[in-house]
Parts: sequence; C-alpha cells; structure tokens
Amino acid sequence: MKTLPKEYNFMTPLKSPSLLRLGVKKDGGYILDKELLKTSNFLVSFGMAEEYSFEEEFLKFNKNNELIIFDFSVSHSHYFKELFKNIRRIFKFKRTFKDLGKCYKNYIRFIKFCNKKNVKFFSKKITSKDDSKGNISINEIFRNYIEKGKKNITLKIDIEGAEYEIINNILQYEKQIDQMVMEYHDTHLRKIEFFENMRKIQNFFYVSHLHANNYRKYNADGFPINIEITFLNKKFLKDSLKKSFRYPINELDYPNNSREKDLEFVFSEG
Repeated sequence: MKTLPKEYNFMTPLKSPSLLRLGVKKDGGYILDKELLKTSNFLVSFGMAEEYSFEEEFLKFNKNNELIIFDFSVSHSHYFKELFKNIRRIFKFKRTFKDLGKCYKNYIRFIKFCNKKNVKFFSKKITSKDDSKGNISINEIFRNYIEKGKKNITLKIDIEGAEYEIINNILQYEKQIDQMVMEYHDTHLRKIEFFENMRKIQNFFYVSHLHANNYRKYNADGFPINIEITFLNKKFLKDSLKKSFRYPINELDYPNNSREKDLEFVFSEG
C-alpha cells in the first residue's frame, strides 16, 4: 500500500453511493455511477480496440441506450491484416489453425457489434484540431455526429496519451456530459500536465473513483503511472459527501493484468 503525498489530496474522490462496474473483470472494465446510467442513455466512446465489453454492457443496461465509437486502431482492414498474418505464420509454424479461428471469430464479433442498430462506429483518430484526413476533433464530433444540444451523455476516453490534449475541448461541452471515465497515461513523465488537467476538470466534475492500471507500476512518489478515473458532473453530487481514501475497492475493482496483483494506494488524509 502506497501512501500518496499531500499534493494529491485535491483529487481525493467523493464516496458515490452507487458505483457500478461495466465490462470484464480485467483490462477493459470501467466504473460508472449506476443512478446516472438510468438517465444517461448515450455513450460516446473514444478508444475501443478489440476489448469492448464495457460498450456491450452499456447497451444491455437499457434497451434505449445508444453508442457512438471513434477508434482508428480497429477497422475492417485491421482484421484483414490480422487474418493474413495468421495464415502466413501457419506456413512458418508460428501460428496454428486454432489461432486463425480465434482471429476469424473476433472479426465476426466486431462486424456483428458494429452492425447493431444502436451502434455507430468510425475508424478515426481523436485530435484537438481538424488537421488531416482520418483524424477528427472533439468540436467536429459534437457539431456533426451528436444531436445538437443532446444531454445526459456518458463519455469514455482511453486514447493512449492523447487525452492530455483534448480536455479543453471536452470541457466546452460539460453541460451535456453527466459522467465520464478516462485513463491517464504516463503520469510520471507528464505530472504537471496531469495536475493541470485534473484541476480544470474539477471545475465542473467531481472525482468519484480511481483505479490503477497494473500493466504499469508506481511513480517515484507512489502515484500510479497509468490511472483510470471516473468523473461525475457537479450538478449530481454534493461536495458534503464523505471522501473515499483507499484503493482498490473490493468487489468493484479488479487488476487490469489478471496475472499481477492490483496496485494499492491511499490518500494521505485517510
């Protein structure tokens, strides 16, 4: 158990009474507020890759839920490349037909998921500006892909470091967002940026949950290098709520890497 320096106390989560896990009990599952999910029926997901149980369970939570996904790392061409790679490696005795079958099943699952009537998928990279073909900005998404003035949005962000650049754009639409869950990467290298981002976000949102991604370890000061954070819009929580100091939380959090022990930490106020 790592005790965090007092400089981290400003991000100590409020103890939300209705936290819920969506997705697998490993890397790919995230924590949201169950009560807000009852009215927040539109998920905008930045970063899905090949593990999208979180998105699948969001759709199952309410039959009226809808989902729009932006992720340049997966597409039909991505799966075609993986299939041909497996075929080539079978002839080199580096893969088996079982591997090829698994790859094929993953592709079929991807097709079926993206073809659902309440799912829209775009193989585009999230950026802060409209700068080139294949990229898309936050402003363009809210302007052209989301119904004007749509509220009660849940936002998921896992874009491998690009999260630092888009926060100012995201916060322009804070009134439309009920809650968001995001993973911050490389906090040991970008601590100043991380603190700046957290303070900006906390002008409009409360931190309600933290979980360390154990595929990376701790910073020198004891804070996790990669951290998953759940934020709830301030209009839904009272700052008079008690705070939650120790993480992970039993039966809610699970190691991203199931082969390794989860990373434990406590805020110094606890």
